[in-house]
Amino acid sequence: MANSYNSLPILVDTDISTGWRANQTLSSNTYATGLRITKIELVVAASGGSSAGVVTITDPEDSTKLYGPRAVVASAPQNDLLYTDNLDGNPLQWRDFNVTGVTATGTRLFIWYRS
Repeated sequence: MANSYNSLPILVDTDISTGWRANQTLSSNTYATGLRITKIELVVAASGGSSAGVVTITDPEDSTKLYGPRAVVASAPQNDLLYTDNLDGNPLQWRDFNVTGVTATGTRLFIWYRS
């Protein structure tokens, strides 16, 4: 499967180095101020076990850490939920984001948001 930038939740299963904003095709006016992140889940890919590593989410403009980093253990079973964080009561505000480590660790990142 490939990244799904326009879905709810956003699905990231390969690293994003050019920023979410550059890859999505939603209306730029709606998301001009960014996204309010309400939930984040990190899950082992359906294709097999995980590899040890770290998943990070950063701002593509200045490399500020927006969330994490989250360590991934080796050999977690497929579809295993590694992390979940409900932020609905106190959403994070991101104008854009990069994700690294999902490709190397064999994981998928799900990001729920509001505009």
